[in-house]
Amino acid sequence: SSGINADGTGSSGINAEYGGGLQPQVVHNLEELNNAWMELTELMEEKDDALQVAEKREEALVKLGQLNVLLSDLGTALTSPDTPHDTTSSKQMSKKYQLLSEEIEGLELLCEDVPMVECDGAAPVQIKKEDIKSRFAALEEPLAKKKKKAEEKDNLREFNRLAGDEEQYLKEKQITLDNKNLGSTLMEAEMLLAKHKIFLGDIDKHAPTYQGVVEFGNQLIDADHYGSNIIEARLVQLKGQWDDIHNRANTRDKDLEENNLTQNFYFECTEAESYLKEIAHLITTDIPSDEASAETMLAKHKTVQGSIEDHKEKINNLSVMLNSLSQQNHPLMSTFTNRYNYITEAYKQLEDNAKKRRKVLEDSYNLFHFNREVAELNVYISSKEIVANCNDLGRDYEHVQVLENKFNEFFTELTTVGQGRVEELCVSGECLLDNNHTMTPEIKLAMATIQTKWSSLLDLATNRKETLASSVELHKYHRDVKVLISRIQATDVSISSDLGRDVSTVQALQRKHQNMTHDVQAIRSQVEALDEENRRLQDLYPGARAQGVAEQQDLLEGSWERLQNHLNLRKEALLSSSSLFTFLRAANQLLQWATNMRKLFVAEQTWR
Repeated sequence: SSGINADGTGSSGINAEYGGGLQPQVVHNLEELNNAWMELTELMEEKDDALQVAEKREEALVKLGQLNVLLSDLGTALTSPDTPHDTTSSKQMSKKYQLLSEEIEGLELLCEDVPMVECDGAAPVQIKKEDIKSRFAALEEPLAKKKKKAEEKDNLREFNRLAGDEEQYLKEKQITLDNKNLGSTLMEAEMLLAKHKIFLGDIDKHAPTYQGVVEFGNQLIDADHYGSNIIEARLVQLKGQWDDIHNRANTRDKDLEENNLTQNFYFECTEAESYLKEIAHLITTDIPSDEASAETMLAKHKTVQGSIEDHKEKINNLSVMLNSLSQQNHPLMSTFTNRYNYITEAYKQLEDNAKKRRKVLEDSYNLFHFNREVAELNVYISSKEIVANCNDLGRDYEHVQVLENKFNEFFTELTTVGQGRVEELCVSGECLLDNNHTMTPEIKLAMATIQTKWSSLLDLATNRKETLASSVELHKYHRDVKVLISRIQATDVSISSDLGRDVSTVQALQRKHQNMTHDVQAIRSQVEALDEENRRLQDLYPGARAQGVAEQQDLLEGSWERLQNHLNLRKEALLSSSSLFTFLRAANQLLQWATNMRKLFVAEQTWR
């Protein structure tokens, strides 16, 4: 491309400067220059290719030299009878072999472009490469044998280590099992049993490790390991030790369980005996002095008795333990039975004493409570007698109604609340008598006294109730008479004295009077009813009260009679007035007719 540019430039330059006479010479010179340039370029490319081939050859030779050294080292190691002496060395040798295999694969790629020619009298690179590969392939079998032998040695070493660990573990456990102490107290027995349970748990937890060692040894034997006899013998020995540990551990576990049950029985017996002695001192013979102290003592004793009942379960647990020991044919069974019988007898005696003490306290409390109720009921009856003895019969009907309502409430409260208190007292007294209380005569006397006072109070209250009822009737009669007299008087006053202005007004007044007479009939029925009530009250309440009732009735009848007379007079007056105005109206009509007739006669005479 340089020549072409020079040619073009040179031709154009000559043509421009010298004209066309020198053009052939210039063209010739330019062609020679271009040819020389092309040759130089080809030589440079050939030199570059040769240098690259030489570089690859040198690189391949260096790599071949390195691989040769590695193969020599590896071959020396494989021919040595002492290497590899363990798995780690075998793994390192295998790793070297793997790296060497990777280097040889890389060498294949490197030698592809290297020509099969000699270099300075040396063998061609490809020949050396094949030599390296053949030597490498020859090392594969020795390496595998060395690796297998190293693995077998390592497996045997590992098995011996694991078996040794197991033997050491079992030896430690044997030392623990050599301890024959079962515990002389419950705490010590429980502690030893707990430790042994942990010991058994540790053995169970370690069992997979032991099984792993056995499986590993059996795998080596199945693989025809060169030390199979040694491995098998050691496995037999290890199994014997393991079985011995299991048998001894189970035997000790059984002994510890039995001893723990024994110590637990002894402990519970001791606790029960201590409890019975302690609780027996709480059942005293003190006598309460009043209701409060009786209640306090009874509450405390109920707590003690509740504790005794709660402790019964522990006594039953002793029976269960005794049955368990009996099933195990314990050599001290007779001792256990005697101690259990003693405890049950003491507990039964304690229960009986507690029941007796409770009855004494309940009798005392019930008596104090009964006496307090008697005293309170006496006060209650006395306060109610004051109300029942009241002689106030009321100032009037409204006042006596208030008194009656209040006394009815009093009487209701008396027959419900009061009666209930008396009945409760009697029931309480009967309970004391049914329980054969030591104060039976006093209780009977108190009950009889209360019943007598209560009967008297009820009689007073009943009499007061009847008296108030009669007072209500009398006051009601007096009020009704007073109201009716007022009504009669008001009616009497309302009778008009107007006699009318003519026939129509008189007739209207008569109709009004007739209506009033009709309304007065209602008053008549009331008067008759009060008259009947008067006779009834005079029969019921003779004496001064009957005289008062009669006086009121006389006043009522007098007022009623005056009203009747007034009405009759008014009726007669209206009749007279009606007759008068009727006559006057007829007279007026007649006069009017006569006047009209006279006018008619006069008019007829004038016409004629």
